[in-house]
Amino acid sequence: MARGDNELFTLPLAENSAGSGLIVVTLAMLAVGIVAVHSALAGVLPNTSAWHARSDMRHTLFAVTAALIMCFGWHFRYRWLGGKPSKWPVVATAVLLVAIILAALVYVPALGHVRNHKLRWLKLGPSPFGIFQPSELLKIALLIFLAAWFSRERTQGRSFVRGFLPAMVVTALCLGLVVTQDLGTAVIMAAAVWLTMFIAGVRWYALTGLIVAGAGGFWYFVTTDARRMERISAMIDPWCMSNPSAYQPRQSLLAILTGGWFGKGLGRGIVKQQYLPERSTDFIFASFSEEWGFVGAVLLMGLVIMWIWFARKSAIKAPDRFGYILAGALGAMIAIQMILHIAVDTVAAPPTGMSFPFVSVGGTALLVTAGAASLIVSVSAGAKREQISQPPDG
Repeated sequence: MARGDNELFTLPLAENSAGSGLIVVTLAMLAVGIVAVHSALAGVLPNTSAWHARSDMRHTLFAVTAALIMCFGWHFRYRWLGGKPSKWPVVATAVLLVAIILAALVYVPALGHVRNHKLRWLKLGPSPFGIFQPSELLKIALLIFLAAWFSRERTQGRSFVRGFLPAMVVTALCLGLVVTQDLGTAVIMAAAVWLTMFIAGVRWYALTGLIVAGAGGFWYFVTTDARRMERISAMIDPWCMSNPSAYQPRQSLLAILTGGWFGKGLGRGIVKQQYLPERSTDFIFASFSEEWGFVGAVLLMGLVIMWIWFARKSAIKAPDRFGYILAGALGAMIAIQMILHIAVDTVAAPPTGMSFPFVSVGGTALLVTAGAASLIVSVSAGAKREQISQPPDG
């Protein structure tokens, strides 16, 4: 029974509309992802009898595991990560330190793993299941720590010295580890951190300074890399034949446009025949739109809107400050990635190697993102005794 008025209880899903809605929409997106990935990779996979050598089979396994995390992971008490508001968030700090160490190990020659000329993965075991992407874990761990930090009683969220500066030191360290591995992930992390601080009540001049610093950093990393400048040019003019970086945006647009209203039909897409690289990851939305058309694309975007709405509702109804910041931060991070993926595929943003959460091929990303979503459901399931005793609305 209750030990005090502030003790948190776990609401069942039947009484938790935001949490149950988030689970259902996430499961729907995972199902869409399985179908889309199998179709995108059909006919172009290597002829092998080893199931684990096939990207579509591995994705199905990870998607089913992610679904189990969504269905059962929300029982985890999110408050354990933040600890007591009067004490240092030991668990959140430990999780962040582990994530930082794993991200740093990528730079160790014997452990770092290169794919497609990109050093983003860590190899701790035999391929393919011993390889994972530490930056996916780091971006979640950072938001968990910041939510715990800004919910402490001794941390003044509106204080520049006690609240903002320590958080920025930790953020700068994490972004420094990721930006050389994956600029797109670093951009998502920076945007999510900004929104986390906004939710936590950091003062406007500090938030404005972050925008200026972020814009300056983005400009530096783009202008000092010729390939990134080519990608900016490709967004402006995807039909330029002299720019090699315009090939993917051009093929993505062609896939979406040729899909018409109702698409070419499941399995009948053309881009899967090696016309669109990364069709199951960075450009899964374009591949899906070719086969399902404008109507299918709108329905998929409808699932995205519903997911964002349920995540926002979960944050608003959080029973404490830590839950409010945590659900808002994690929901914002996943929503930003969803929106940016669609923007890249529709050439409204430069190609950044951005996967579609819950839909694109993935191992680490699927499991970590499902874990983050289950934490949001856990927040929505938290309630105080006085909230339970109140009669339901209506």
